[in-house]
Amino acid sequence: MAVGLAAAGCSSGSPPAASRPAASAPAKTVAGRLQAPKTTPTEDDAYFRDLATVDQSLSKYVGSEQGVALQALLTDGAAFCAFLNRGGGIDNAMESVVIGANSVEPQTHLPRSIATFNAIDAAALIALCPGEQRLIPETALQHIQALERALAKNPPATQNSGTTAEP
Repeated sequence: MAVGLAAAGCSSGSPPAASRPAASAPAKTVAGRLQAPKTTPTEDDAYFRDLATVDQSLSKYVGSEQGVALQALLTDGAAFCAFLNRGGGIDNAMESVVIGANSVEPQTHLPRSIATFNAIDAAALIALCPGEQRLIPETALQHIQALERALAKNPPATQNSGTTAEP
């Protein structure tokens, strides 16, 4: 499932580089304290399911890194929401997450592709901070809403899928 957040949402016209050195600073620094979204375990689970659907390569990452991977993905999604909510626009929020993730990559081994970061940001906007959708450009919002509809139409299989009930 493709995510068009970077291309559609970035006002600069270029997505943040996933390989940008950790020493880089966001183009626009915004003062203020970051506040992560307050989520429930159910919302966190929905975020992980959406991520697994949007970027299937993350399943291999989670399988190999397990708890570290889940924490890294949840942290990056929550950070994106916090940066977006603090102000400075979607470009700044996306770039700040990439810089932060790159700074701890030796510990997390998070895949450093633009597709991965787009999946994290898109899934966060759907499951962790849907209220922040009001802060993104209309074109990006249309992509997020289309992705949200697609995810709702294709819910993940349950653990009991493939089995039939006894008569």
